[in-house]
Amino acid sequence: MAKEEVAATGTQLLDRGVAILKFLGDAGQSGANMATIAEVMGLKQSTAHRIVSALERHGLIERERETRRYRLGLALFALGATAADGTGLRKVARPALMRLSAATGDSVFLMARAGFNTICVDRQQGTYVIDSLTGHIGGQIPMGVGPASQAILAFLPPPEADVVIATNAPLYGHYSHLSVAKVREVLVAIRKQGYSVDQGELVAGISAIAVPILPPKRDAVAALAINLTSARLTPERLPQLVNMLKQEVREIEASLNPLDEPYFGGAEAPMGGR
Repeated sequence: MAKEEVAATGTQLLDRGVAILKFLGDAGQSGANMATIAEVMGLKQSTAHRIVSALERHGLIERERETRRYRLGLALFALGATAADGTGLRKVARPALMRLSAATGDSVFLMARAGFNTICVDRQQGTYVIDSLTGHIGGQIPMGVGPASQAILAFLPPPEADVVIATNAPLYGHYSHLSVAKVREVLVAIRKQGYSVDQGELVAGISAIAVPILPPKRDAVAALAINLTSARLTPERLPQLVNMLKQEVREIEASLNPLDEPYFGGAEAPMGGR
C-alpha cells in the first residue's frame, strides 16, 4: 500500500475514533452497545469493533459487564482535568470566581476559546442556582453565542473573527434572537464598552455579563462571566457587577506573564490570552 494511502487510512480511523467518543459523550451514562455504535457511525461491525477495542484498551471508553454497553472512560476525565489546569489560567482565576460568587450570590464562569467553540473551564455556583447554556464544566457552545464567547470574539483579530463567524453562521439560527448580523452588531458595542451583556434575549429570564481577559500583547481567548436571573440584573446593579468583573479580570491579567507560553496557545488551544 502506498504511503499516501496508509496516511489516509490512519487519519480516517482517527476521525472515526473521535466521532465515537463524541457520540458516547452525548449518550451519557446510558452508553451504547456495539451494534448501535456501528449503525450510528455507519461502520462495519468489524471496523467498529477494532476502533472501540483500541479506545477501551487506552481507557478512553469502558464497557459495563452486565449490559455490555460502552460509555466514556475515566481516562478522559483525567485528560480533561490536565487540560483545564495545564495552562495555569484556571488556577489563577479560581479565587476570582469564588470572591465574585460569594459577593454577589450569583454563578460565575470562566470561559475559554476552543477552536470555533467556547468551553466552560471552571464555574462557581452561587446562592441563586440557575441553568446555563454550557451546563457543567467542559460544556461547549459555538463562538458568538452568549456574552462570554462574544466578549472573546470581539477582541480577536478581525480576519480571524470573520472566519469564526462565517463557520458558525449556520448554528446561530438555533438560538433565540441570534443571527450573523446580530453577532456583528453586539461585537461593535463590546469593543466600545469593554464588556458584553445579555439581558434575557438568548434565554428568557436569564441574563449574563462577561468581561474578556486580555493579557498584554495577546488575543482574547478567555472571559469571566456572571450568570443571573434577569430580575436580579437591575439598571442600578449592572454597573456594579461590571466594575467587580473588571477589577477581578485586571488582577488575573496582572498574574499572567505574557512571555510564559504555557498560559497561552494558538487558536486550537483551550485557553490563552492576548
